[in-house]
Amino acid sequence: MIVRILQSFAVAAILSISLAYAQDVDAAKQMKRDVGAWNVVIKMFVDPSGKPAVGKGVETNFMLGDLWLIGRVKGDIMGGSFEGLRQTGFDPEKKKFVASWVDSKTPYSTHMEGDWDEKTQTMTLIGTDKGPSGNEVKTKMVVTYNKDGSRTFTMYAIMNGKEMKMMECHYTRVDDKPAKSGEQKDKPGSEK
Repeated sequence: MIVRILQSFAVAAILSISLAYAQDVDAAKQMKRDVGAWNVVIKMFVDPSGKPAVGKGVETNFMLGDLWLIGRVKGDIMGGSFEGLRQTGFDPEKKKFVASWVDSKTPYSTHMEGDWDEKTQTMTLIGTDKGPSGNEVKTKMVVTYNKDGSRTFTMYAIMNGKEMKMMECHYTRVDDKPAKSGEQKDKPGSEK
């Protein structure tokens, strides 16, 4: 009897969490825009007074149910290859998008949260990262969805209250076929 009651509570808890997520259809709809394979041109602003280092890669995204967008990036920048993983979701309690990032060049993970602005077609996420010396750095990441179907990601470090551009990525679709759940498309395609 006690086991049956506990099972009932567990099912009720799972259903209430699922309903909270399902109620925010706009969040799932927003994340689904990124599903599929994308060519990416990466610009790293290592020296603010000089030209950026430029690299290329491919990002492949798929939905894990309707709750999480999972992304994988493979590319080359500054003379070496790298790979990164991101996950993006919507926190129903905070009413904010949440995201994390890890990659093969950085020993620290990045965690962010932020909001979607329908009017400007922009998602702005604020988070913390660690610099090369291990010190905590506040970061701002802005993703703008362009009218031509591409998107632009810009990352800033916030130091002494000032934003310093660190990276800019421009994404264009490899094809019009979104990746199926769990599928990864790792081979670079040609830009359209």
